[in-house]
Amino acid sequence: MKKIFISTLYVIAALSLAGCAKHSSVGPNDGNKRFFDAWMQVNHPDARPYGLGIYILEDKPGTGKEVGDAGYVYLDYRMTDLDGNISAYTDKQTAKQLGDYDTTSYYGPKFLTTPEGSNPAGLLEAIVGMKIGGYRKVIIPSWLMNYSVYKTEEEYLAPDSDDYNASNYSNSIYELTVEDYTENMGEWQENQIGKYFSANTDIFGAMTPADSLPDHRGFYYKQLEAPTDTTSFKADTTLYINYTGRLLNGLVFDTSIERVAKDNGLYSASKSYKPVQINWGEKYEDITMGSSSSSIISGFALTLWQMRSMEKGIGVFVSDYGYQSSGSGSSIPGFAPLIFEIELVAKPED
Repeated sequence: MKKIFISTLYVIAALSLAGCAKHSSVGPNDGNKRFFDAWMQVNHPDARPYGLGIYILEDKPGTGKEVGDAGYVYLDYRMTDLDGNISAYTDKQTAKQLGDYDTTSYYGPKFLTTPEGSNPAGLLEAIVGMKIGGYRKVIIPSWLMNYSVYKTEEEYLAPDSDDYNASNYSNSIYELTVEDYTENMGEWQENQIGKYFSANTDIFGAMTPADSLPDHRGFYYKQLEAPTDTTSFKADTTLYINYTGRLLNGLVFDTSIERVAKDNGLYSASKSYKPVQINWGEKYEDITMGSSSSSIISGFALTLWQMRSMEKGIGVFVSDYGYQSSGSGSSIPGFAPLIFEIELVAKPED
């Protein structure tokens, strides 16, 4: 009954607003705007639009570097519709609240890029200008949830586009916390790797970001166990390895070792845990995995390229050698440095 009553208020308010309009509307968002304005009149009558037409409900300024319009912002966020239904989030607590928590998924800040057109216009309007440590709760109307680049709200309301589909977008409420910001992604990732080395001196000793391979900045290799033979492999050599892949925060996202899979909550009874076949090549880019010769990310291949017979080592590398800006699945976010611990082993028995 309460929802029906509130919806009736929106309709009454929308009709009232339409009756007060001086001109008939012709844009594709007219109905959306009437509904949104009515909702705002009922729920936030004192709120005033900001910039292109977003509404900032709460604003707690940060004290760090200001987010610019040509960089990468490391962001915690939660997104809901106007009814409070959560559609996107970054934190573990919300996942548990929704019953969606998965031990194999990454939870934490994610990177958004801030140049125009890289994310919804209203979201960029909300983020750019915030400072590290800042928090903002903002309402973004549906017409500002598209990626087009216009200068005014009127242009977003009636875009010069024949393929505009208003149903692709929805009114959204964001809670945003800026955890970090950088204009140089490579440098930021190398700094994170440096912190990882410092926190794991028992493994990496005095290794620093300056120790990356000369021809592959941002890639690092540490030998854990010496090889039994230092002879280079021939291009047609078939090898076998055990491996484990992790994020810098320790989250294991893949492994060939059953014990590691069980210890880290990613064991699957349908997967065969045994040493994996590696097919050597003329150069590291030619290395493939498995009997079907599947391609592998370059950081994994570069790690193998440093190794010799029965050697054990660990490769750490920036996202340029991994899954870059897109990440992979729910375990690897975009721009994530990766760690692979690899051991060359004997051919498994059939």
